[in-house]
Amino acid sequence: MVLAIDPGFDRIGVAVLEKDDLLFSDCIETNRKLPHSERLLEIGEGIRKIIKKWKPKDLAIEELFFNKNITNALKVSEARGVILYEAAQAGLEIYEYSPQAIKIAVTGYGKADKVQVEAMVGKLIKLPKSDKKRLDDELDAIALAICHLASNRS
Repeated sequence: MVLAIDPGFDRIGVAVLEKDDLLFSDCIETNRKLPHSERLLEIGEGIRKIIKKWKPKDLAIEELFFNKNITNALKVSEARGVILYEAAQAGLEIYEYSPQAIKIAVTGYGKADKVQVEAMVGKLIKLPKSDKKRLDDELDAIALAICHLASNRS
């Protein structure tokens, strides 16, 4: 079983997969009105609860892709550090994947766009009905979990 996380700061995509079964997926959203440190605490507590409930063996996490927004990249790096800490504390094996590796595993094309990734995710695994629209971050986490399970490392 793998916990896959698309790291962010405002919103963190999470998915738990076992073989071809999506057991859980959602987004952890932090309260923008809280101070930075309290938002990091929210992220850690959210990850800890998911690990405790699902007891995954592995954590698959997306490597950071730095764009021009350095302030945002630093916040995401800090959130990613909290996520890695919680996973290590729980004894999970940690695997990191580049955005390109995830796209290749899911679509066969390293420059696939969000629409192509979403379409292939729906073809590769059965997505349970949801009352709400799945956000990009959640779908990215599901794609990451598919990538990890396809890599034969778990």
